[in-house]
Amino acid sequence: MHGPRHDEIVKSLVDLLVSVLPEGAERITATGETDLGHSTSSLTVSDAGGTVTPVASPPEFDLTLIQLWDDTAAADAEPWNTYTLTVQRDGAFTLALSYVSPEG
Repeated sequence: MHGPRHDEIVKSLVDLLVSVLPEGAERITATGETDLGHSTSSLTVSDAGGTVTPVASPPEFDLTLIQLWDDTAAADAEPWNTYTLTVQRDGAFTLALSYVSPEG
């Protein structure tokens, strides 16, 4: 499920999220759906007290996700179409890619 540029593209996504992480927030989470030439994302930040607040996505974030999907599609006949990327302030991250059938 990893294409040849996977690590490079994921690093770009992580760097983008760290760049919009507000002061006082501990982590940022991006979730969404991606397919051929299309991506929709929702971003939230969480602080130490557990407060979760929506934030705007950087304009290049969805374009970079599309690059990751394209990279995956080059290596896998049925690439992922949903994702969750959580990034801590120190740059540590978790990325979950999954395939959800459009039928349900």
